[in-house]
Amino acid sequence: MTVGRPLSDRLQATVAKTRSNTGVSLAFGGVVDQAGVLLKNFDGPLVGPLSGVQLDAGHGLGGKVASMRTPMVVNDYVSASRITHRYDRIIQAEGLRSMIAVPVVVRDRTIAVVYGAFRGHEVVGNRIYDAVISEARRLEHALVAAELVETAEVPNADDKIREENRRLQAMTRDAYTRLRLLAARTTDPGVRDELLHEAALLGGRGHCDPELPFALTVREGDVLALVAGGMANARIATTLGLTIYTVKSYMKSIMFKLGASTRHEAVVIGRRHGLLP
Repeated sequence: MTVGRPLSDRLQATVAKTRSNTGVSLAFGGVVDQAGVLLKNFDGPLVGPLSGVQLDAGHGLGGKVASMRTPMVVNDYVSASRITHRYDRIIQAEGLRSMIAVPVVVRDRTIAVVYGAFRGHEVVGNRIYDAVISEARRLEHALVAAELVETAEVPNADDKIREENRRLQAMTRDAYTRLRLLAARTTDPGVRDELLHEAALLGGRGHCDPELPFALTVREGDVLALVAGGMANARIATTLGLTIYTVKSYMKSIMFKLGASTRHEAVVIGRRHGLLP
């Protein structure tokens, strides 16, 4: 994909911003094609043979991230159990230890991967995680915006832009609802927090808007997300493992907090305040 500026140039700018904002030892990235991930964009000193490496689909950290389209963190690459170790020698030669990889996804296709890595014993904590994901998302938005500008130069472009925006918005809302459902069902607190974090990135400002007098609880956010997805109270109760009376109680609280008189109005207000995508 080349929209306006070549993808490689945009990726290089993202890699540089990632290192500047995080202080990682090395930030790097690669464009994804049918063969895998080609690592050619770097910011920071290179000491080994990492430049130009082609990662096969599904292998190593970047290959897995590209295939699964979800961010991953390993705080000790060579001992990580969730990835294959085809590239351990290269990573060791480069002296890298902890690492985050984030996919850049446009139109349901991974087009690049952005990395941040440390050579010492630093770990990829929440600050680093949020910063790298933020840069990857900015690149996604820039690519989509540039593509829509290009589309505007062809006949009936306005209709095409509106149709594409509606499609992307529907996909975002569906993904948000699925993430909230998965978070509600998991019993692992760490996984739940990660899923809610990803949902918040899709939803905007998350659960707590400073303009609102009351913040929604996590469970109220779950209920509101399912209401926005078109579910009735009985189905929400079954989906979340609650009684219908409990769901009605949550709904009453949500409407009070948002100052809404109907379910539809609660969804509209929730979107206005960034609680829903």
